[in-house]
Amino acid sequence: MYRKHRHAQPTQSARSLLQQISQVSHNPDRERFELWVAGDLVGVLGYRIDKGPQGDVVTILHTVLYDEYSGHGLATRLTGSAMSYMRENNLKVRPICSFTRHFLDSHPGMVAMAPA
Repeated sequence: MYRKHRHAQPTQSARSLLQQISQVSHNPDRERFELWVAGDLVGVLGYRIDKGPQGDVVTILHTVLYDEYSGHGLATRLTGSAMSYMRENNLKVRPICSFTRHFLDSHPGMVAMAPA
């Protein structure tokens, strides 16, 4: 006799689980913010610091995330953490990275922008 088995729905989505087990850390020696999931490095946001007459300007060069981790809001978490650091340290940001530019367009006023 054939019985149809029902599988219980997960109580949390993959997105929320990944958000809970992910961690962003700043690695100033390598000029990047790193995204770690369960002990594995899965993404980076690279930058460089330029000295300017009105203070330091942080140019965001790129945001890279392993494909299997995309679509779960982790690049947004990585970028948001980096921008919070910039704001807390009164740094001006110049986004070359298209993802960071889009993030900042969606969050106006989050950080001080440097002239292009």
